This record gives sequence, C-alpha cells and structure tokens, in this order.
Amino acid sequence: MQIAAARHPESFTELPFGALSFARQLTNDPCRHARHLSGWRREVVQLGAGSFSGCVTEVGGGGLYAAEELMSRGLFHIGSAYSEGLTLGAILPHGSQGALWNGQKVAGDTVFCVVDGSEMVFRSDENCRVQWLFVPWAMLDSGARIRECIGQQGDSAALSICDEFLAARIRRCIAVVCRWSGSLASSPKLAADAFVLSHGKVLAIAQQFIAEYLVRVPMLGAREVHAMKILRATRAYLRENIGETVGISDLCDAASTSERTLRNACELITGESPMSFLRAMRLNKVRRSILAARSSVCITEIGMRWGFLHMPQFSKDYRALFGELPSETVRHQLEGVRCFPDLNLDPSLL
Repeated sequence: MQIAAARHPESFTELPFGALSFARQLTNDPCRHARHLSGWRREVVQLGAGSFSGCVTEVGGGGLYAAEELMSRGLFHIGSAYSEGLTLGAILPHGSQGALWNGQKVAGDTVFCVVDGSEMVFRSDENCRVQWLFVPWAMLDSGARIRECIGQQGDSAALSICDEFLAARIRRCIAVVCRWSGSLASSPKLAADAFVLSHGKVLAIAQQFIAEYLVRVPMLGAREVHAMKILRATRAYLRENIGETVGISDLCDAASTSERTLRNACELITGESPMSFLRAMRLNKVRRSILAARSSVCITEIGMRWGFLHMPQFSKDYRALFGELPSETVRHQLEGVRCFPDLNLDPSLL
C-alpha cells in the first residue's frame, strides 16, 4: 500500500469557549512525528527495526487537547508534554506488551501523567497506539494539590496509576472526540457540538485521576529511581562526547557504577542494553542530520561525526534499523517526496 506523506490541513471553527482545531498528520520519520503535538518538547529514538510509519491526530479547543499517536516501531521518548496543565495518557492494551513508563511495565489499565517540571521517560512498543488528554491548571480545582504532591515526591514520583475504568474512559473519550472532529471541514457544527459535549467528560476524567493519585501517592521503587539517575548521567556523558569512541567502561565511569548495574538500569528503562541503545541513539542522530540537510551531504562525514568509523558496518546497522541504506535516505530527502512503502500498522488501529 503506497501512502504519500500527508498532513490534513488544520481546520477551525468557533466554540462557545474559543476555536476548535483539528489536524491529522502522517510521517515516516520518528523525529518529525514527535514534533506534531502542539508545544511538546521531546526527543525520540527509534529502537524497533524496520521502516517507521506514524500518524498523529490532535484536536484542540477551549484550552483542552485530545490526541492520538500510532507508531509502527518501538520508540524511546524523553522530554515534556503540554505545558501549564495536566497531561494524561493511556495505551491500547495489545500495544503495551513491551511498553515501559519510568522503568515500570505499562498495561492496558495504566494511566500515566506529565506535569510541568516532570519528564516523560517512555518506551513504546511496536504497533503502539497512545492517547493523550490535556487540561490546563486553571480548569482543575485540585491542580495545585497534585503539583505539590508530585513536587514532594521528587525523583520517586511514579507519575502513573493502574485503573482499568479510568483508562477505558480516556480511550472512549478520545475515540469520540477524534472521530467527530474529523468532520470539522465538512460539518463544522456537528464537530463543534461533539466537542462541547465531550468538554465536561474530559474535565471529569482529569479530576478523577487527581483524586486517585492523591489517595494512592504512587512511588517508584528504589531500583527504578537509581536506574533513572544512571540513565541521566550516561545521556549527559554522551552529549558531551559526541563522535567519540565510547565503550561500556566509559559509561560505567560516567555513571559511577558497575557494568552489571549499568546494564540492568538501561534495560529496565529503555528495554535495550547500554551499547545497543548507544548505537540506536547515534544512528537516529545520523538520520536526523541527513533529513535536516537541504542539499547533498557526505554520508561518511556525517557518520564519523557521530562516532561511526567503519563505514560498511555503519551502513549495515543503519539499514537494519531503518529499513533503508543511508544513501537511500539522502536520495529520498533530495527528491522531496517521502512515501510509506508499508504502514506496518495493525489495520485495526487505523
């Protein structure tokens, strides 16, 4: 199935409390995929092998946002979500098999959150569908209480609870909002009416999550907290040593830990071994550099800039991860036309 890279033009209509907007975008690059949610600041690293295909749908109105992401390959996400409010997320059950949130396994009943000052550390699985709701603090009676609670928890904040009923409510609400808002261009009044009806449900879901979180005060275990600290230390070291040859002993020294502890920590948070994650991260940087270029580039130069000194092995690793050679990425970029040879997504998700 050939699907050209596409972006549905954003549509707008007026609501009693502001404008309603709708956008749906397809992409075959994880980095571009990550930028399609309004105001998000996150870095993604493709970990799953093969060509990537993704779809982002986002509806916004009256300060609220409802969004859905579909991703064909496993990704590691780190960064922040919407600002000045509470972001809630839920994952489709069959896409949660290898998903991790702050080092904890994600199930179909997991509801996770991102607030101002907190960091999203998330491993999504292959054929993953994640749904997000955002509510500004100004609309939440208990917003100050949950921010204070999470602030007091510090690095130990789990930023998630297990609640099957609440997760199901989020999925139903987003499905309705996205389905009806998709008719915004052709039937603006119908789409607006559906969003207005969902407005109260979104607020109720957010208030329910806050109430449950404040009662449970979920905390990460000492193992997860330590693993997160190790990951932060190794990422800081890698940023400072771009292009340098890095071995497992270098990462251990940077994190002041043993090889066994480093390996366990990395696998707990990312699902990958330290060197496998390092290789994937650098390959993603290479791909990003190629896609950011506006003219012909020297693949060897870019590869060496990110620490790849053996070009045949570099090309082999690049193709294994992204499903195409670096030269093919360059050609597609220069042609200015990106296609999806195969969406690689479960048809039931689309």
